[in-house]
Amino acid sequence: MTCLLKMRAMRDQMSVNERKLADFIMENTKLLRDYSSQQLADAVGVSQSSVVKFSQKLGYKGYPSLKLAVYESYAGALNQSAPEEGYTHLSQADTPISQLGQKKLEVLENTVSINEPEQLQAAVAAIRSARCIQVSACSGSAAVAQYLTYQLLELGAWAVFDQGGALQKSMAESLQGEDLLCIICDMGGEESLVDIANNARERGVKVLSLTRYNYNAASIHADVSLYVMPAEEEQAMQRLLFRSAQLHVIESLIGGLLIADQ
Repeated sequence: MTCLLKMRAMRDQMSVNERKLADFIMENTKLLRDYSSQQLADAVGVSQSSVVKFSQKLGYKGYPSLKLAVYESYAGALNQSAPEEGYTHLSQADTPISQLGQKKLEVLENTVSINEPEQLQAAVAAIRSARCIQVSACSGSAAVAQYLTYQLLELGAWAVFDQGGALQKSMAESLQGEDLLCIICDMGGEESLVDIANNARERGVKVLSLTRYNYNAASIHADVSLYVMPAEEEQAMQRLLFRSAQLHVIESLIGGLLIADQ
Protein backbone atom coordinates (compact mmCIF):
# COMPACT_ATOMS: atom_id res chain seq x y z
CA MET A 1 0.00 0.00 0.00
CA THR A 2 2.91 2.34 -0.63
CA CYS A 3 0.96 4.92 -2.63
CA LEU A 4 -1.83 5.42 -0.09
CA LEU A 5 0.67 5.28 2.75
CA LYS A 6 2.60 8.12 1.16
CA MET A 7 -0.54 10.23 0.99
CA ARG A 8 -1.38 9.55 4.61
CA ALA A 9 2.16 10.22 5.82
CA MET A 10 2.60 13.43 3.82
CA ARG A 11 -0.87 14.85 4.42
CA ASP A 12 0.15 17.25 7.19
CA GLN A 13 2.75 18.82 4.90
CA MET A 14 0.40 19.32 1.96
CA SER A 15 -1.23 22.50 0.77
CA VAL A 16 -4.99 22.95 1.11
CA ASN A 17 -5.66 21.75 -2.46
CA GLU A 18 -3.29 18.81 -2.13
CA ARG A 19 -5.01 17.79 1.09
CA LYS A 20 -8.38 17.89 -0.67
CA LEU A 21 -7.06 15.61 -3.40
CA ALA A 22 -5.48 13.20 -0.91
CA ASP A 23 -8.64 13.00 1.21
CA PHE A 24 -10.85 12.42 -1.83
CA ILE A 25 -8.57 9.69 -3.19
CA MET A 26 -8.28 7.89 0.16
CA GLU A 27 -12.05 8.03 0.68
CA ASN A 28 -12.90 6.98 -2.91
CA THR A 29 -10.02 4.68 -3.76
CA LYS A 30 -11.99 2.04 -5.64
CA LEU A 31 -13.67 4.69 -7.82
CA LEU A 32 -10.51 6.49 -8.92
CA ARG A 33 -9.76 4.27 -11.92
CA ASP A 34 -12.89 5.62 -13.61
CA TYR A 35 -11.85 9.26 -13.12
CA SER A 36 -9.86 11.27 -15.63
CA SER A 37 -7.60 14.00 -14.28
CA GLN A 38 -10.20 16.61 -15.24
CA GLN A 39 -13.01 14.67 -13.58
CA LEU A 40 -10.96 14.35 -10.41
CA ALA A 41 -10.18 18.06 -10.50
CA ASP A 42 -13.88 18.91 -10.93
CA ALA A 43 -14.92 16.55 -8.12
CA VAL A 44 -12.45 18.11 -5.69
CA GLY A 45 -12.76 21.69 -6.90
CA VAL A 46 -9.18 22.28 -8.05
CA SER A 47 -7.49 22.83 -11.41
CA GLN A 48 -6.32 19.99 -13.65
CA SER A 49 -2.74 21.23 -13.29
CA SER A 50 -3.09 20.80 -9.52
CA VAL A 51 -3.86 17.11 -10.07
CA VAL A 52 -0.74 16.71 -12.22
CA LYS A 53 1.48 18.53 -9.70
CA PHE A 54 0.01 16.46 -6.86
CA SER A 55 0.88 13.26 -8.75
CA GLN A 56 4.42 14.45 -9.32
CA LYS A 57 4.85 15.46 -5.67
CA LEU A 58 4.11 11.85 -4.73
CA GLY A 59 6.86 10.69 -7.09
CA TYR A 60 4.85 9.75 -10.18
CA LYS A 61 5.34 11.04 -13.73
CA GLY A 62 1.72 12.08 -14.02
CA TYR A 63 -1.86 11.31 -13.08
CA PRO A 64 -2.12 8.00 -15.05
CA SER A 65 0.81 6.57 -13.06
CA LEU A 66 -0.72 7.76 -9.80
CA LYS A 67 -4.10 6.26 -10.70
CA LEU A 68 -2.50 2.89 -11.47
CA ALA A 69 -0.57 2.95 -8.19
CA VAL A 70 -3.72 3.77 -6.22
CA TYR A 71 -5.64 0.92 -7.83
CA GLU A 72 -2.79 -1.51 -7.16
CA SER A 73 -2.78 -0.38 -3.53
CA TYR A 74 -6.53 -0.93 -3.32
CA ALA A 75 -6.31 -4.39 -4.90
CA GLY A 76 -3.42 -5.33 -2.60
CA ALA A 77 -5.40 -4.26 0.45
CA LEU A 78 -8.31 -6.45 -0.61
CA ASN A 79 -6.01 -9.46 -0.90
CA GLN A 80 -4.48 -8.82 2.51
CA SER A 81 -7.87 -8.50 4.16
CA ALA A 82 -9.17 -11.75 2.70
CA PRO A 83 -9.87 -14.28 5.46
CA GLU A 84 -7.24 -16.96 5.88
CA GLU A 85 -7.52 -20.38 7.38
CA GLY A 86 -5.75 -21.12 10.60
CA TYR A 87 -5.51 -19.55 14.00
CA THR A 88 -2.85 -17.51 15.72
CA HIS A 89 -2.77 -16.06 19.21
CA LEU A 90 -2.40 -12.59 17.67
CA SER A 91 -5.84 -13.00 16.12
CA GLN A 92 -7.31 -12.80 19.61
CA ALA A 93 -8.40 -9.20 20.03
CA ASP A 94 -9.50 -9.49 23.65
CA THR A 95 -6.16 -9.31 25.44
CA PRO A 96 -3.70 -6.39 25.72
CA ILE A 97 -0.78 -8.47 24.46
CA SER A 98 -2.63 -9.61 21.33
CA GLN A 99 -3.99 -6.11 20.65
CA LEU A 100 -0.47 -4.68 20.84
CA GLY A 101 0.82 -7.48 18.63
CA GLN A 102 -1.75 -6.71 15.92
CA LYS A 103 -0.90 -3.00 15.99
CA LYS A 104 2.80 -3.77 15.80
CA LEU A 105 2.25 -6.00 12.79
CA GLU A 106 0.38 -3.22 11.00
CA VAL A 107 3.13 -0.66 11.67
CA LEU A 108 5.86 -3.10 10.64
CA GLU A 109 4.01 -3.96 7.42
CA ASN A 110 3.68 -0.27 6.59
CA THR A 111 7.31 0.43 7.44
CA VAL A 112 8.55 -2.47 5.32
CA SER A 113 6.45 -1.37 2.35
CA ILE A 114 7.61 2.26 2.50
CA ASN A 115 11.34 1.39 2.35
CA GLU A 116 12.80 0.59 -1.05
CA PRO A 117 14.93 -2.61 -1.11
CA GLU A 118 17.65 -0.68 -2.94
CA GLN A 119 17.92 1.80 -0.06
CA LEU A 120 18.24 -1.00 2.48
CA GLN A 121 20.95 -2.64 0.39
CA ALA A 122 22.73 0.70 0.03
CA ALA A 123 22.57 1.21 3.81
CA VAL A 124 24.13 -2.20 4.48
CA ALA A 125 26.84 -1.53 1.91
CA ALA A 126 27.59 1.90 3.42
CA ILE A 127 27.96 0.41 6.90
CA ARG A 128 30.18 -2.43 5.67
CA SER A 129 32.55 -0.11 3.79
CA ALA A 130 32.83 2.59 6.49
CA ARG A 131 36.08 3.05 8.39
CA CYS A 132 34.30 4.68 11.33
CA ILE A 133 30.57 5.06 12.01
CA GLN A 134 29.17 7.89 14.12
CA VAL A 135 25.60 7.41 15.30
CA SER A 136 23.79 10.65 16.20
CA ALA A 137 20.22 10.94 17.45
CA CYS A 138 17.59 13.20 18.92
CA SER A 139 16.67 12.61 22.55
CA GLY A 140 13.59 10.51 21.69
CA SER A 141 15.63 8.10 19.56
CA ALA A 142 18.70 7.87 21.81
CA ALA A 143 17.93 4.35 23.05
CA VAL A 144 17.55 3.09 19.47
CA ALA A 145 20.80 4.79 18.45
CA GLN A 146 22.63 3.20 21.39
CA TYR A 147 21.26 -0.20 20.41
CA LEU A 148 22.56 0.24 16.85
CA THR A 149 25.97 1.31 18.17
CA TYR A 150 26.27 -1.73 20.46
CA GLN A 151 25.23 -4.08 17.66
CA LEU A 152 27.84 -2.59 15.32
CA LEU A 153 30.54 -2.89 17.99
CA GLU A 154 29.65 -6.55 18.49
CA LEU A 155 30.12 -7.08 14.75
CA GLY A 156 33.61 -5.59 14.98
CA ALA A 157 32.82 -2.18 13.49
CA TRP A 158 34.36 1.01 14.81
CA ALA A 159 31.22 2.82 15.99
CA VAL A 160 30.67 5.75 18.38
CA PHE A 161 27.58 7.43 19.79
CA ASP A 162 26.91 10.65 21.64
CA GLN A 163 23.57 12.33 22.17
CA GLY A 164 23.69 16.03 21.34
CA GLY A 165 25.91 18.80 22.60
CA ALA A 166 29.34 20.06 21.65
CA LEU A 167 30.91 16.59 21.86
CA GLN A 168 28.63 15.26 19.14
CA LYS A 169 29.56 18.16 16.87
CA SER A 170 33.30 17.82 17.49
CA MET A 171 33.10 14.08 16.86
CA ALA A 172 31.38 14.70 13.53
CA GLU A 173 34.01 17.25 12.54
CA SER A 174 36.69 14.55 12.87
CA LEU A 175 34.98 12.25 10.34
CA GLN A 176 36.69 11.70 7.00
CA GLY A 177 35.58 10.73 3.52
CA GLU A 178 35.65 7.00 4.20
CA ASP A 179 33.48 7.35 7.32
CA LEU A 180 29.70 7.19 7.80
CA LEU A 181 27.33 9.38 9.80
CA CYS A 182 24.05 7.74 10.88
CA ILE A 183 21.26 10.15 11.82
CA ILE A 184 18.35 8.64 13.79
CA CYS A 185 15.55 11.02 14.70
CA ASP A 186 11.78 11.19 14.99
CA MET A 187 10.80 13.95 12.60
CA GLY A 188 14.06 14.62 10.74
CA GLY A 189 13.99 18.37 11.25
CA GLU A 190 16.17 18.64 14.36
CA GLU A 191 18.38 21.62 13.54
CA SER A 192 21.53 20.43 15.32
CA LEU A 193 21.44 17.04 13.57
CA VAL A 194 20.79 18.61 10.17
CA ASP A 195 23.75 20.96 10.66
CA ILE A 196 26.00 18.04 11.58
CA ALA A 197 24.84 16.10 8.52
CA ASN A 198 25.38 19.04 6.15
CA ASN A 199 28.86 19.74 7.54
CA ALA A 200 29.77 16.07 7.22
CA ARG A 201 28.64 15.88 3.61
CA GLU A 202 30.68 18.97 2.75
CA ARG A 203 33.77 16.96 3.77
CA GLY A 204 32.73 13.97 1.67
CA VAL A 205 31.31 11.90 4.53
CA LYS A 206 28.37 9.65 3.57
CA VAL A 207 25.16 10.20 5.57
CA LEU A 208 22.53 7.56 6.41
CA SER A 209 19.23 8.73 7.92
CA LEU A 210 16.38 6.93 9.67
CA THR A 211 13.39 9.23 10.20
CA ARG A 212 9.63 9.38 10.13
CA TYR A 213 8.32 9.22 6.57
CA ASN A 214 7.78 12.82 5.41
CA TYR A 215 9.64 15.64 3.71
CA ASN A 216 12.38 16.48 6.20
CA ALA A 217 15.81 18.03 6.04
CA ALA A 218 17.67 15.01 7.39
CA SER A 219 16.37 12.57 4.77
CA ILE A 220 16.53 15.06 1.88
CA HIS A 221 20.23 15.72 2.48
CA ALA A 222 21.18 12.12 3.28
CA ASP A 223 22.90 9.82 0.80
CA VAL A 224 20.76 6.90 1.97
CA SER A 225 17.31 7.47 3.50
CA LEU A 226 15.32 4.93 5.50
CA TYR A 227 11.91 5.58 7.03
CA VAL A 228 9.46 4.59 9.72
CA MET A 229 5.74 4.73 9.00
CA PRO A 230 3.97 5.85 12.21
CA ALA A 231 0.68 4.45 13.44
CA GLU A 232 -2.57 6.35 13.67
CA GLU A 233 -2.88 5.86 17.41
CA GLU A 234 -3.07 8.04 20.48
CA GLN A 235 0.24 9.73 21.28
CA ALA A 236 1.42 7.32 24.00
CA MET A 237 0.74 4.22 21.90
CA GLN A 238 2.11 5.85 18.76
CA ARG A 239 5.50 6.42 20.37
CA LEU A 240 5.66 2.79 21.50
CA LEU A 241 4.83 1.51 18.03
CA PHE A 242 7.22 4.00 16.42
CA ARG A 243 10.12 2.66 18.50
CA SER A 244 9.18 -0.90 17.53
CA ALA A 245 9.34 0.05 13.86
CA GLN A 246 12.68 1.85 14.34
CA LEU A 247 14.15 -1.23 15.98
CA HIS A 248 12.82 -3.43 13.19
CA VAL A 249 14.66 -1.33 10.58
CA ILE A 250 17.84 -1.37 12.67
CA GLU A 251 17.66 -5.14 13.11
CA SER A 252 17.04 -5.52 9.38
CA LEU A 253 20.33 -3.70 8.77
CA ILE A 254 22.14 -5.90 11.30
CA GLY A 255 20.60 -8.97 9.67
CA GLY A 256 21.81 -7.75 6.28
CA LEU A 257 25.32 -7.33 7.66
CA LEU A 258 25.30 -10.83 9.13
CA ILE A 259 24.14 -12.35 5.85
CA ALA A 260 26.70 -10.37 3.85
CA ASP A 261 29.54 -11.59 6.09
CA GLN A 262 28.67 -15.29 5.74
